[in-house]
Amino acid sequence: MAYVRTNERLSGDPSYTVMWRTGGSRTGQTQRETFDDEGAAKRFRDLVNGHGQQWPPEWVKGEGFVKPGEPEMPDSEKFSAYAHAYVGLLTDISEHTRTNYTRFIDNHMIPWFGDLSVSDRGSRLTRDHISLWILDLQHGRPGPSTLRARSAGRMRRRRSPIFTACSTASSSPL
Repeated sequence: MAYVRTNERLSGDPSYTVMWRTGGSRTGQTQRETFDDEGAAKRFRDLVNGHGQQWPPEWVKGEGFVKPGEPEMPDSEKFSAYAHAYVGLLTDISEHTRTNYTRFIDNHMIPWFGDLSVSDRGSRLTRDHISLWILDLQHGRPGPSTLRARSAGRMRRRRSPIFTACSTASSSPL
């Protein structure tokens, strides 16, 4: 029988892991899928139980339901490409500033949400992602990579045009 296990991340936030054994037997291989939302984890647990302790059809581990033949999200719709294009189109800034913005994006944004989508396809960048990223940096929490966090003051000075790019990406699809 599938069940939900609550875990605590290093940041202190909870995660919810659905665990079961393939086919429901003692000797079945242990399977797991992790969620940020408890409700989503419980719905997935019910799907696994309803499908005889198997992965639900068309479910892709770590991604969710994927329609057969659905094209992959093109790189141009990922945050990393969008942010670089945004900085490339900024006017009234020096090349030095453009280089600094690009370096900041590469080092302090892409590790957090570089593969998130700015369109309606795939895992979409939301305002919550941006808020959590800023909080992580302000409180010195490590990101997905081994980057060191920036001070809150430095974040305020650096983030205005880049924050605008994030807000634009999270509020309207391409």
